Amino acid sequence: MLKCPVCGATYRSSSKLEEQEYVREITCKRCKVDLSELIHVHDQAIWYHRKALDLYQQKDYLAAQTANDQALALYSHHAEFSALAGKLFALQGDFRQAIAAWRRAIAIDPQQEVASRCLQMIEEIKASTTHDHN
Repeated sequence: MLKCPVCGATYRSSSKLEEQEYVREITCKRCKVDLSELIHVHDQAIWYHRKALDLYQQKDYLAAQTANDQALALYSHHAEFSALAGKLFALQGDFRQAIAAWRRAIAIDPQQEVASRCLQMIEEIKASTTHDHN
């Protein structure tokens, strides 16, 4: 979800038909500031994230992490990007970084399902290993 950096309003994309062509509104509906650069950066971040998902499905985790890192560098306040980062760290054995990424995802979006599920599994594993050692 994009927010206007000037007034904080949530940006909702809209298109309208003008002379047989669709025109995308690129200004904030509240303060009318031009959001074209922000939208462009956000769209680039989405592209890198989709690339990361494709690489993840191909099991090329290192390349997926690189693409997802590029998405995060462009737009760090996206819960799905952080959730995927956590999965990729976990798949490479870096659970400290994975947990931190999942916590960031939940801080951004408390309803982020992937991060919540992964953190819950970590807690269950910790509880069972603690219980086994007692």
